Amino acid sequence: MNLKQNENKAIKIENLTFEKVTSLRDREGKEYPPGSIDPEGLGLSPRDTIFISSEGDTVKGIEPSIAEFDLTTGQKKLDLPIPQRYLTGKDSEEDRGIQENLAFEALTVNRNGLLKDDPFRLFTATESSLLQDKTQDLDLPAKLRFLHYSLDSVGSPLLVAEHLYLLDTAPVEVISNGLTELVALDKEGYFLSLERTFGFTGAGAKIYQMVIANATDTSNIESLQSNLDRVLPLKNNYY
Repeated sequence: MNLKQNENKAIKIENLTFEKVTSLRDREGKEYPPGSIDPEGLGLSPRDTIFISSEGDTVKGIEPSIAEFDLTTGQKKLDLPIPQRYLTGKDSEEDRGIQENLAFEALTVNRNGLLKDDPFRLFTATESSLLQDKTQDLDLPAKLRFLHYSLDSVGSPLLVAEHLYLLDTAPVEVISNGLTELVALDKEGYFLSLERTFGFTGAGAKIYQMVIANATDTSNIESLQSNLDRVLPLKNNYY
């Protein structure tokens, strides 16, 4: 890849050459059929694998997922447990689970371990509110769920905690507003988050520094439409 800076000091990609493509494969080693997954967030792990989140497809009844894949073969190695509250439930009459195309778009891996087999953390979040958390008041911030997983070489992946992430409110002309990226910083518990908007006046983006600090674990709260006076959300500082 070659980068070039023009007279306005804008940096653009001049040319790009693909040397190799690795297709994602299921546990049986078969390539995924087109439209069967919606890969979004990705993170390289200390054990030389890649974790990828999929938003799924509620229209087709495909649930969201987070899985680990082999870097060389692309074959799935591991599925992370997804709590039932994120799943739409094909036969359920409840209005719950992810909204269409607003699931796990952001994902980051904390690689602070010294050895390949050291435990590490994975973080992801919904792009917007779950159906049971959604508010109809556009003047209030959307209530997102931020998930914290622990992984090691011995036991099964563990969902350690879940926290409330308040999405910044957007102007009325915005059509789409969501959390689209996370980056774990070297300082434990600190992150950068990217919120992106799109509307009639164009696209916009905001970057926040975020810290878990003493944020409340919301994993036992079925709906975030309830009274949240005692719930401390993640703290965001705008940059």
